[in-house]
Amino acid sequence: MAKCKLDAEYSTAWSGRIQSCLAAVVLSLGLQGCDWFSDPVIVVKNVGRDVIYGVSLEVGGGVVGVGSIPVGESRVVKPEVATDSSLLVTYYESSIRVVCHGDVYFTNNLYVKIGVDVGGGVCRIAEIAD
Repeated sequence: MAKCKLDAEYSTAWSGRIQSCLAAVVLSLGLQGCDWFSDPVIVVKNVGRDVIYGVSLEVGGGVVGVGSIPVGESRVVKPEVATDSSLLVTYYESSIRVVCHGDVYFTNNLYVKIGVDVGGGVCRIAEIAD
């Protein structure tokens, strides 16, 4: 029967390589997973025939002012979410205050991308797949 002798230097070198490889895999997975732990993105688009103005978003325990949005244009908002909430969009069109309630859910440090189409009687709020 052949005798096998383990070389201590060879064993240590392999151990170091394995640890480095495992660390690289863990770091890579960790960085990819970080996308889920960021603030949400809300894309507000004016799909009506008139400029909408005074646009604001009530989300995550705060209110974010968006301003005016010309016809066919959109604005991207990245609100900070402090508390769990849904989305409430308020704007003015032809001097009439319009309120649009969104059946979407926001929570702290969870990434979600939401599309909001408003204007001309439209109130469409939905999650956008990346």
